Amino acid sequence: MGEIERGKPEIGRQRRRWRFASVEFDEASWELHVDGRRVDVETKPLQILRELLLRPGEVVTKDELLDAVWPDVTVVEASLATAMVKLRRALGAGPAEDGPIETVPRLGYRLIAPVEVDVRGMPEIARFGNGRATGRRRAVAAGVLALAVVGAWLAFAELSPRSVAAPALTALPPPAAAEEKIALRSLDLRAVENLLQRGWDPNTPFDTERNGAMNTLLNICEWDPGHDRRKMLIIARTLLEAGARLDTRNKWGDTAYSIAKAKRYCGPDHPVTVMIRAMCRNGYKPLGDKCLASYDPRW
Repeated sequence: MGEIERGKPEIGRQRRRWRFASVEFDEASWELHVDGRRVDVETKPLQILRELLLRPGEVVTKDELLDAVWPDVTVVEASLATAMVKLRRALGAGPAEDGPIETVPRLGYRLIAPVEVDVRGMPEIARFGNGRATGRRRAVAAGVLALAVVGAWLAFAELSPRSVAAPALTALPPPAAAEEKIALRSLDLRAVENLLQRGWDPNTPFDTERNGAMNTLLNICEWDPGHDRRKMLIIARTLLEAGARLDTRNKWGDTAYSIAKAKRYCGPDHPVTVMIRAMCRNGYKPLGDKCLASYDPRW
């Protein structure tokens, strides 16, 4: 899912604007500004940022972030590390710097900068002091935030439904199916990342057989045996980090793994097949047999 995903509001998104250091994150429009300049970021890094903003000064564990950002999707812990690198880069931190997000070894991450937040259309309602504020101060600030959100909801509830227009969001043009296929078939990583930033859902079927991005990518093995395996592996990993599912079956009962392991396609020793098998069997929240075709329950 791309960095903006306008028109697809996700569960839990609120009309809040967060500020810390030189950063402003508008949760409603899903936009990040650093030093007054808009920065394009993929969805997963921004979801991580939101989880940290909800608990400033507290350690948010790796498991908590994986559960919140990749619900019901099998990923390895490295996916979290990759998304964190992208987030820190977007926030202006150098390659060897943590910036406002502190790494707590073996546990998780903590937002250490003072955080301010307001609800759209209301004055600033809370200021979280430095990242290590006391639990009492955090509780008070959270209580103020909750009351403000309830108040905003009640204010909207008193209006006639016909008098409230949905907020207009400036949307980037959605990617076309032709663009997606060309990017996948040409193994163009930059184009794939751009499509994801523009809101492409890699689980959206390309055809009536219900084949999504992963299945389409794996078809390359059949018609281009000399393809660049490394590029294909990186793109497959990028799709998985963006939420591509491994337990979705197409019209014929095939999953990404059943297609990948078939000798007609990539075969059992192809690096993409090996990666998918490892994630299905040993990844975070392994899917196990859900990765298998409905007609062939064999690994």
